[in-house]
Amino acid sequence: MMKRAQWFISEQGFNNLMLAGISTGWLKAWLFSAGAKYVSIHRLKSDSWHDSQADTQLFFATDNELEAVIEQHGNSDPGDENCFRLENPERSCFHYLFKGRHMVLLSLGDIAFQRHRWLSLLNEGKPLLPLYVRADDSLPFLLEPGLSSDLSKSSDGPVLNAEGLLIEEQVIAALVEKKRSIRTVESCTAGGIVARLCRVPGASGVVDRAWVTYSNRAKQEEVGVAADLLQQYGAVSEKVVRAMAEGGADASHICIAVSGIAGPGGGSDEKPVGMVWVAVACGGHATVSRCLHLKGARHEIQSRTVIAALSLLLTEVEQL
Repeated sequence: MMKRAQWFISEQGFNNLMLAGISTGWLKAWLFSAGAKYVSIHRLKSDSWHDSQADTQLFFATDNELEAVIEQHGNSDPGDENCFRLENPERSCFHYLFKGRHMVLLSLGDIAFQRHRWLSLLNEGKPLLPLYVRADDSLPFLLEPGLSSDLSKSSDGPVLNAEGLLIEEQVIAALVEKKRSIRTVESCTAGGIVARLCRVPGASGVVDRAWVTYSNRAKQEEVGVAADLLQQYGAVSEKVVRAMAEGGADASHICIAVSGIAGPGGGSDEKPVGMVWVAVACGGHATVSRCLHLKGARHEIQSRTVIAALSLLLTEVEQL
């Protein structure tokens, strides 16, 4: 069983993760679900892996950097070698097992949506432990702003899933199962919701279209929000966000809409920074809405809004 696992990630590896929207919190949590008791993240250039006492080491770097790792490993017996393939892009990766130590070399590309290929090697083919994911910051493993997880189910609030799934994976799977398509109308998140959904391979099968409607004029012209609603209630209001969602929805397309104040300016006593309205509409079903009061810097409020919006969307899709 894995006791101590270490990630060694190069500068280009960190850049790759950032572009993919995958935090190191997710990397740690997935290893915990594969049986690790302790997980740490290190820069590859630190070379601390040479003297490591960890029983599992994972490297995420360019092919040249990984070749250098093997060369620096010296002429000791590499033990059992297993070459496995990852896609997006298609590439060869390697797993070594020697003297009870696992070493996994992952070249740059997608490792999130194919994670079971390398996690199963570390877990020796055994089922992964349940990894409960919830849309808040309260569980021990912080994944990213607005998402946390744990290996034991908490009784406080709903759990999104127990499989360590990214929330976008779960939403796309639910839409496929229900044979529904999704549209988004976004103001304060600037397209962040649809961008998150489209990270998932196969998202094109359920994502129809999206609108970014920052101005009141855009809300009127693109999804038909009435001018008198905007004038009477303002863009950040339940009435308007419901109209945004209903303007994008039809009988076969669900629509999720958000409108809020991400800051750092623009807030008031009545509508402070961090106040966000979210609505989900689906033809033939009642529109649902929720008011969020979020804290943090602008990017944190936007991130938490995306997570909360997808959580509400998931709940509504699963009930169809």
